[in-house]
Amino acid sequence: MKTFLCVLTMSFFSVFAYGQQEPDFEMEPFVFNQAEATFETPLPCENAYEKAKAGASLYLTGIGKVKSYYYIKGEASPLEIDNKTSNIIINTGDISPQQCLSIIKLDILKSKRRWKTGEAGTFTGASANEENGVVLKYKKYGENSVIISLSGLEPGEYCLAITNMITNSKSAKVYTFRIKE
Repeated sequence: MKTFLCVLTMSFFSVFAYGQQEPDFEMEPFVFNQAEATFETPLPCENAYEKAKAGASLYLTGIGKVKSYYYIKGEASPLEIDNKTSNIIINTGDISPQQCLSIIKLDILKSKRRWKTGEAGTFTGASANEENGVVLKYKKYGENSVIISLSGLEPGEYCLAITNMITNSKSAKVYTFRIKE
């Protein structure tokens, strides 16, 4: 009987001591396996640089538009994710993901990927664009982390941008991935 009570007590302590494992560092995303509730693969961190392009009419007449883009070298991310079985987990430091994270669908060019960040026109004024931005679907996980659902994303190239990371206006660090077809 003493052995039974001892085993029962130890099992209660182990159940209550068990907690959800979270990423150790803030703002470092990982692929989260839904079936096993594990994460091992970090999302690759790549450099993005900004360029602005003006239309020919702006040079000739002074009337036109300037568009700015962030570019990432390479045709594709080295990480491919199956959005049916995996999500992204990130420790946000208990900050709302709506305030610090953006998932952006990338346009693919010959040797690089890009997304439009804004445009300024002579008569239309300036606008900040994130037309390729994706609405975040997430849920809290553990103390400081969130799991971002990828289930609604269509196949293609994406980047996870952390807004408080973008301190230099000419370059940024982004985490890239692609969704399987």
